[in-house]
Amino acid sequence: MLPRMSDSSGSRFLQNLVNTERPARMIGLFTSRAMKPQEIERLVSVCLSSMREEDPSASLTLSPLGEPTPAEVQHQRTWRITVVEYADAAPHDCLVQLFDMQDPSSNHRALLEHIGGMDEELGQAASHLAENAQTYLTIASGKLDDPNRIHPFQNLVSLFTSALGAAIVDPAAAIVTTDPGEWADAMELSLNVEKEMGVLKR
Repeated sequence: MLPRMSDSSGSRFLQNLVNTERPARMIGLFTSRAMKPQEIERLVSVCLSSMREEDPSASLTLSPLGEPTPAEVQHQRTWRITVVEYADAAPHDCLVQLFDMQDPSSNHRALLEHIGGMDEELGQAASHLAENAQTYLTIASGKLDDPNRIHPFQNLVSLFTSALGAAIVDPAAAIVTTDPGEWADAMELSLNVEKEMGVLKR
């Protein structure tokens, strides 16, 4: 489920993921930390340090969408993060959005409504997380059609989740969890099911 995005450049990038880079996925992260846009750069730096403990050649490149002016950067909401896990790895782009939970334009309402419509118990769990959260982030990725694309997305979500003490809400994988490993397993299962269903339809 990929809710509508209010940021025009972010919306165009996400639509590209959905329409031309299938299968695409978007997850929501809920954290009790109150985050400002300028803290995204520090978060990415912390996550990069963790990645480089595994491979010194790893990189995370943060790029604000929409070519904001220096003044607008303070209010930036949408970024592209390019993940490179090791020296010869192909770069993989993800889209990240940051919202204050009190922001009326936050996409978390659409996420909660969707997952609640899928499963009442999951919806209740997700709503409980939202009640105690101060910040909502989304991470979206396209072309999750092989392990070389799946793993960078999983890695980025896991790093953000661990660094923020966040909870993951993923309607496509039908899971609400604070365990990145549990989420990764559920996401891969959902991708496999989608692939098998695609085969059955042909």
